[in-house]
Amino acid sequence: MNYKTFILIFALFLVTGFHHQQPINDEPLFFSMGDEWKDIVKDVPVFNFKAKSLDSSYTTHVAQEVRLLSNSKKQPVLFFSDIETAVCADGECKLANLKIYWNLLGNYVGFGIDPDLPLTKFEHDVFETEDYAKLHELLLDEHSILKRRKMSDLIDTVYVSPSNLFSKNIDAVSGATKAEIKESVVKGGLYSCYTLWHIVHGEVKEKMKTYIDSIHSDELITYFLDSPYRDYQQYALKQITAKDYEKHIESILQIFKTNDALTRAYILKKIPDSLFSDQKVSTEVYQTFPNIDVNTRTLLIKRIAYANAIAVEILSESLEDMTKNQLKFYLNYLEKIPAKIDKKIEFNLIKTSKNQDYTYSYLIKKYLKNKK
Repeated sequence: MNYKTFILIFALFLVTGFHHQQPINDEPLFFSMGDEWKDIVKDVPVFNFKAKSLDSSYTTHVAQEVRLLSNSKKQPVLFFSDIETAVCADGECKLANLKIYWNLLGNYVGFGIDPDLPLTKFEHDVFETEDYAKLHELLLDEHSILKRRKMSDLIDTVYVSPSNLFSKNIDAVSGATKAEIKESVVKGGLYSCYTLWHIVHGEVKEKMKTYIDSIHSDELITYFLDSPYRDYQQYALKQITAKDYEKHIESILQIFKTNDALTRAYILKKIPDSLFSDQKVSTEVYQTFPNIDVNTRTLLIKRIAYANAIAVEILSESLEDMTKNQLKFYLNYLEKIPAKIDKKIEFNLIKTSKNQDYTYSYLIKKYLKNKK
C-alpha cells in the first residue's frame, strides 16, 4: 500500500467511521427524560428521512439523518437528529437548526441548539428563553392542533393598505395567526413551530418504531420493563408472551403497582393463572387493593378464584374499600369456600360489620347471620 492510498483510507475512516463514534456531550436545552444523554458513548447513523408537512407551500423535502445513541453499557437509549431545514415566512426562506432527541419508541423528548444558530421569528427576531420553552411544550404534544391543519388554516388573511403596497417590507397580502392557536405556538414563530412540529412527528416516528422492532431482543425488553417510563413499560408488556411473564414477574409486579388503570387491567388479563396463583404474586397484587382504582379492584375480586388462598385474607382487611357490588361478589365467593374461612378472616368480617360508618356493613351482618 503506497503512502497516498494510506492517507486516502485514513481520511475516509475519519469522515465515515470516527465521526459517528463521537459522543454527544452538548447539554440539551430541554430534555423530558432523565440523564440518558450524559452517558452517550456511541453514535451510529441508522436511517434517513424526509421532512414533510400537510401544506405543499411550506413543505421541506431535505433528507435528514437519524442516529442511534448508545450508552457505556452498549444499550441503545435515544434517537438523535441534527436538523437543518428551511422555514418560510413573508416570502423568505431561512434555515432553522435544531438538535432533536426522541426516545426509542419515536416519542419526542427534547432538543438542543447551537448558540451561534438561534431560531428566529417574524422579521428575524431571535427566539427568547421563553420561546424555546414554548416550542418544547408544543413538540411534546403529539396531538397538537397543528397535526391535521394546513398552514393556510392557521392564518387569518390581512389585506394591506394600498398606500403600503410598494413597501419593501410588506407583501400585498399579509397574515396573522388565528386566535385559537396563539396560545399553542411561539408568538411570531408560527412558521418555525409548524415546520418543526411536522418534522418531529412526521414519517420519522414510524421509521423509528420499525427500526426498534428490527432490533428486538430480550435485553431490550428487560430495559423497557425496568425503565421508569410508562410508554416503554406498556410497549414491553405488549411484546412479551404469557410464557415470558414468569421470567419478568418482578418487573411486571412493579409496573402493576405504579402504572395506570389500563396497564393494570392488561396485566391481569394476560398473566397466566398458574403464575397468578403463586403466593408471592397474589400477595403483592392484592396488597395494592386499597390504593388502586375501582375498576382494577373489581378485576381483582373477580379473579379471586384463580388467586392463591392468601388473597381472601388480604381482601378481608380492605372490606371498607369495597363498593356494594364488590362486597357482594366477595361475600358470595366466601359462601362457596366455607372451609377456607379462618379466624382472621372471620375477625375482620365481624369487625367491619360493626362499623356504622361503612354504608354496606349491613351486607356483612346478613352474611354472618346466614352463616350460623
